[in-house]
Amino acid sequence: MSIEVYPSDFSTRYEITHAISIQMATHYNEVGKLQLVVPVSDYNITALKTGNILYDTVRGTTYIIVNTKCDTTDNRITANGYTTDWLLNKRSVAVRRNISNIESGVYGLINDNLRGLSRVSTASVKGLTETFRGEEAEDSVAFGGQLLNEIMPFLNNGELGHRMVWDPGKLAWTFEIYKGEDLTSGIHAIAFAEEQGTCSDLVINEDTSTFKNVAYVKYKLADETEPVAIVGTATGDNRFETWFDTSVSQEQGESADDCRKRAVAYATMELGKLISRKSFTVTIDASELGTLYNIGDVVSCVSIRFGVSFNARITGVKYKMDIKGEKTEVILGEPRLTVIDEVKLTTRTTVVSAASDKNVPVYKGEYTVIPSTVDQTLDTAGMLMEQDTLIEEIPFSVVSNNMGGSTATIG
Repeated sequence: MSIEVYPSDFSTRYEITHAISIQMATHYNEVGKLQLVVPVSDYNITALKTGNILYDTVRGTTYIIVNTKCDTTDNRITANGYTTDWLLNKRSVAVRRNISNIESGVYGLINDNLRGLSRVSTASVKGLTETFRGEEAEDSVAFGGQLLNEIMPFLNNGELGHRMVWDPGKLAWTFEIYKGEDLTSGIHAIAFAEEQGTCSDLVINEDTSTFKNVAYVKYKLADETEPVAIVGTATGDNRFETWFDTSVSQEQGESADDCRKRAVAYATMELGKLISRKSFTVTIDASELGTLYNIGDVVSCVSIRFGVSFNARITGVKYKMDIKGEKTEVILGEPRLTVIDEVKLTTRTTVVSAASDKNVPVYKGEYTVIPSTVDQTLDTAGMLMEQDTLIEEIPFSVVSNNMGGSTATIG
């Protein structure tokens, strides 16, 4: 491996050809980190000063060194740093901007607030169509805070990533917004499956600490009453509730039912963030990264032995090198719901009002729905629901096949 290091004024160039260990991480829409450990020498002491720029010539990533530690007892220097997108946090958002189209809006926000930050520019607009979706109009206004910190929530909202593209000839960076590819189907589909030998060192992280499956959401009608809509179908010990106080209120000319639907839509979206998280960390063939798939792409994740199957975005890449050898890991982040999961999370809505009308008719129809290939409607509009609606689960199983792959059976 070869690493180039530049002082903050780019007056010269150093080269680090030998290291005791190195760990580098890059992310789709987060700041990456660096830890480099080298022997103590006058050359390395000069090269690895805080503020210097480290360039990984193999992967094309640049880092800024923010901390160094010289340990003469162990005869080593440890340099810690961040990916150079961190440089944007040298600036505050002092110029306000309303962001509708995320790509062009974020680029405009950066250019409005660079204020002499040299060697940084923004990429040309590619025409990405993602727009910011906030609950309130003021949510789309960026003002105050550190520049990169304020940018990342907008990109998360549109499922977009960012990266600093380094030009070693011009010694300058271009901040670029991009969108990963969907590689879950088609001839270029990627599936990480330990059973098929496409990954190793499998680590499955399952987390239910924030899991909720039923939401109570309060909203406000024009008559000042504050009904509460219920979203979710779970009952008994399997019911995990949460409460949302929203600013949703009935607008002029809007029916009470439409207002309720807006409140329910908000609660459904927020409830979808509180799912039981599963993620993979796997060791992969480094030669495949950047050719078959890259950071930001959406891939399939399957483990028959552990009963795990979901689609997830590659949200990070970790490279490690030490005395044990080299290892490249991909981090597969928050799973995207498959069709099966969508059925499991199908929701019901019931309005509970402090000013209930006792003359509201009670629904006497079926409360159990068997999934079908055609649309089905329960005639519940304007009626009082006495119990939960059950939408039965579609049977789903995955087994190995004779071709060395997996066969999924639905239904």
